[in-house]
Amino acid sequence: MHRRSAFDLSVAALVLLFTGGPIFLALYGSIVPDRILLDPDVSILDVGPNLESYRYIFTGELPATYSEGRANRRMISDAARQVPGSLWNSIRIALAAMVLNIVLGAPAAFMFARYTFPAKRLSFMFLILSPLVPAVALLVPIYMTMQALGLVGSIWGIILVHTARTLPFTVLILSVFFRRLPAELFEAARLDRCNSFQSFLRIAVPLALPSIGATGLFAFMLSYSEYMFSLVLSGEAQSRTVSVVMAALARNTDVSWNLLNTGIFIAIIPTLIVVVVIWRFVVEGLLKGGVNG
Repeated sequence: MHRRSAFDLSVAALVLLFTGGPIFLALYGSIVPDRILLDPDVSILDVGPNLESYRYIFTGELPATYSEGRANRRMISDAARQVPGSLWNSIRIALAAMVLNIVLGAPAAFMFARYTFPAKRLSFMFLILSPLVPAVALLVPIYMTMQALGLVGSIWGIILVHTARTLPFTVLILSVFFRRLPAELFEAARLDRCNSFQSFLRIAVPLALPSIGATGLFAFMLSYSEYMFSLVLSGEAQSRTVSVVMAALARNTDVSWNLLNTGIFIAIIPTLIVVVVIWRFVVEGLLKGGVNG
């Protein structure tokens, strides 16, 4: 028993190390100047934390270290100044993709799971297998389509593409859950003269709220971290996502490690907030369902 507990703790510690370690390192690197970060003989305890990189990203005020005459100004990248705006773009795009996935994916999954209609199997297989097509193969057709619609350089084009790319996962996950719901519930609803939409809204949705929250979180994470289509469709700086800006920042070989880690940690914060809020809702829903059962 004690060996099993020790093994479980070891596995949990390894998981925490590999998941939380990079976040802690990004936070540490964002508050430690380069001269201390790269000097093993000096510790942050000797000089204290430094928030100049945060100030530069949000206000444009140049850090005092790089105001000196011999400072390498190339270490201060202008791409870092785009992080707040791109962060707001990514949050809007990911939230919109999440909402569209739930609004469109949940009813579609319910229909695939509980009803029979012509070409159901064929359409379901086409929907589920579509993510297997390499994204590179779809890049040019999607770009030409968005260009014809006048959505290149707009966040709406990115929202549509992200929704289309994540919707199959939402339908697949929720259809599995809806298929496991007892058929007696929907038979009783039909006896009470509930139509398909009422059965979905009054029975399926309340029971599936934790699963819907989990799939919404999954769609948010996929959209927030997507890079290729965001790069091609974003166009000007005002519609770029944080993944595109962070890639541009990382490509600067002279960039300050402190500034790069600051941008990374700022980009991580929204995902942490969403995960904590939605995951808490998901876990509470699962526990409530288990107790009621």
